[in-house]
Amino acid sequence: MARVFTTREREDLFIKMAAQPGGVSAPDVYQAALHTGDKVTKEAYQNLARRLAHRGVLVADTSGKVITYRLGQPVDGYWLDEEELAAMISDDYPILSLPIWRESQRQIRDIPEQWWALLRSKLKAVRARDVFEEAIVAYCQDLKDALELLAHDETSGATTQQVARLREDARNGLLLLLGLVRFGLGLSVEAVSLPASVEDAVALLEEKGAEIVADPSRHPVRWDQLAIRDELAARIADEAFVTEEQAPAEAFLVAAVDGSTRSGVMTFIEAETDFNVGHAPMISINTSIGQVNRRLRTEAGDVPVSMRLPEKPEDIQQRDNKYTVMAKLYYPDLSDAEYMHSLWNAMDVLEAKTTLRVLSRWYTNPTATEVPPADVVLRDGTVVPQDRDFTHYRQSDRYGEIVRNMIGTNWDIVKKCKIDAQTVAGVVKSAQLRVFGPVLNWFVKELAAHRNAGPVQAWPLNAMNSLPDQVLVSRLLSAYRTMEDLWHRTCVVLRPFHATTNFAKRYSSGRNPVRVVEEMRTKDLKDAAAGEYIENLAFWKSQYRGKSDPYVQMLSNVWYGSCFIATVPRLDAERYLPRVEFIVPADTFYPADPVGEAAVHLQRVVAALRETGFDVSAEHSMYRDRTTLEVLPTLVATAHDTVKTWARELLSRVDEYLAALISQHIGSKRARGIRVRPFTKQELKTLHDTLLAERKRVGGAAVAEKLVP
Repeated sequence: MARVFTTREREDLFIKMAAQPGGVSAPDVYQAALHTGDKVTKEAYQNLARRLAHRGVLVADTSGKVITYRLGQPVDGYWLDEEELAAMISDDYPILSLPIWRESQRQIRDIPEQWWALLRSKLKAVRARDVFEEAIVAYCQDLKDALELLAHDETSGATTQQVARLREDARNGLLLLLGLVRFGLGLSVEAVSLPASVEDAVALLEEKGAEIVADPSRHPVRWDQLAIRDELAARIADEAFVTEEQAPAEAFLVAAVDGSTRSGVMTFIEAETDFNVGHAPMISINTSIGQVNRRLRTEAGDVPVSMRLPEKPEDIQQRDNKYTVMAKLYYPDLSDAEYMHSLWNAMDVLEAKTTLRVLSRWYTNPTATEVPPADVVLRDGTVVPQDRDFTHYRQSDRYGEIVRNMIGTNWDIVKKCKIDAQTVAGVVKSAQLRVFGPVLNWFVKELAAHRNAGPVQAWPLNAMNSLPDQVLVSRLLSAYRTMEDLWHRTCVVLRPFHATTNFAKRYSSGRNPVRVVEEMRTKDLKDAAAGEYIENLAFWKSQYRGKSDPYVQMLSNVWYGSCFIATVPRLDAERYLPRVEFIVPADTFYPADPVGEAAVHLQRVVAALRETGFDVSAEHSMYRDRTTLEVLPTLVATAHDTVKTWARELLSRVDEYLAALISQHIGSKRARGIRVRPFTKQELKTLHDTLLAERKRVGGAAVAEKLVP
């Protein structure tokens, strides 16, 4: 009786026949499936063959007239079943991804260290651009095959469970590509065209299947390998995937910048009251410090040279220290969710202002010792602005004001890097971006499948792709390392500013984001002249500066280079290398040389890291039940400790300052003092529930707006 086989049944049949001497072709497996009772098309088995080859389970032999497939790596025999693990990852039920995360962590710990050392040696012999190009094309082909299999099974009577697993598989493939080619590299839609969603792609394939077969240019997944190659030339340094790095001997003045925030409820001492989100005096006190790799000789001994914003509690009222104190009552026009986001943005603004200050000449307090501008600034965290979506940048409320301050300050930093030959880099401790990982996994899978990886017998591609870059690359670069070894690093990968924004998904080389912004402006002004209500009209009339606008300048002139550098001996499990990210001021839409400019800034960063050295910093995370050990540049770790100390001191002094102010008005007998106390457990729960309700409300409004004819 004819029925639709499950994906696993088809794979088992293909693998069984591929084990024959000489392998097997997809048409042969298709005929065998028909005799066995599968209700399927020939194209479905061709798609399946390519997907198994993509995972390394099969190896394609294209030397003859017909492509034949033989067994590749024994994935299922070495690790737990990859399909079972991959099926656990779900956007709708994210908690189901925890089992695959834990299993992947176990698997990666079980990989012998000599494997990593062998893979590193092989990656030192391959050109990074070639590996990225081939991996991107392979992932595109796999997504295309996954969507076609899904469309076939949806219309051929497959079980609901079978369709659901295929849909989740396709979603994972789409998310991986979006992270790699859109947000990681900023490639154009001309190079790689992806659907808005799996559902949209399947609906198109089901409705226009015959027309798409006749005209492949209408397929929801398309790519142009020549365009990919051209765009990668401006995004990947022309070097090996892994290379050795000899730090220059030049000495630089290096500064580290870090920030801290203390949030809670402002209350009278001994007068604790009930908490009500939206009306209680929630308050956050932000601070940021900059510290250089020099010490100041005083009568009391040598002390670190540092500056802080604000210098004292009284300074929080100065405009230069705006956003030092954040309270909901200052922002009545913002929802609770927007206000919480504004807290993170305000912290980022303060750190950016501190960065800008140490890039200029400044004076210590209270000795007034002159400190020259820093050659290199190392920030604790990313150098990409916290909020960079244009929809927020053009808002006419206080939220938009904070974002505009953030973008404007960051553009001032970029100008210092470009004009004054200074470098700003970020040390990213929790690097969630997946750019190196998918390419590394694809390359290793190819080696294993073709038996070219020595003792590396298998590499479960889907399971390993669930891990962030940081986990994989830390093992790759640090295996068997000693203190005397040269530093190893990955190739430098660049992404333009638009790749970090809401323009990433629809970036076109023929219609760049600057042109899109101008079209928005023209349309809004035209509609306003016709009498229509334009919500952010004030922005276009009084804030936007055309080609001179900081946001437009960021879109046109900013890249972010990144790489991992192994500067320490072998790392054990749960200890990872940070990703080094640095600003590269260069044209983004016109012929330019961002790779050459990136090399200059990288050399400064490497020299700064060599000069400051590395240390292990103990940091307690609110999301973990134990202290974690972070491998950080020594100066960054020192700055982190300094800013925490200053934040505690500032909070105490702000308590005293606020109490003194209130006592002047209500009398000292009635005021026992004021303090900012931490949130209680119940208050945090109430805050979470409020934010969740706000998110649902906004989400529902967006859906309703979309459904209005």
